[in-house]
Amino acid sequence: MRVLFKGLLIMLAISLLASISVFAGDKSKSDTVTFPSDVMVNGTLVKAGEYQVKFDEKTGELSILKGGKVKAKAPAKLEARSDKAKNTAIRTVTEANGTVLTGISFGGWSQDVVISSTGSAAGN
Repeated sequence: MRVLFKGLLIMLAISLLASISVFAGDKSKSDTVTFPSDVMVNGTLVKAGEYQVKFDEKTGELSILKGGKVKAKAPAKLEARSDKAKNTAIRTVTEANGTVLTGISFGGWSQDVVISSTGSAAGN
């Protein structure tokens, strides 16, 4: 019985370490959002609708995808929040040329993704 318990404990420890290393290697966050109206993302017009947004912390890039295809990309950075975001929410500002995406808050994160003002447009 003691040998069985030791074996189970070792297997549990190995699986715990493996799961921690998997989560530590993933430096991206994604979620589904709905743009209620057309929005500019780094110079690219993104039509109103439902999209997947993905932030890659390693590259510092926010991607807007629809149907698995990248529609727009923008350089972005993380900024600390005073508390964790309850839900995923987009942040926009209205300018003379239309609505511009300025950032996103992912639910459960204590940081906001803020789009940098410089960079080149990408996508279709």
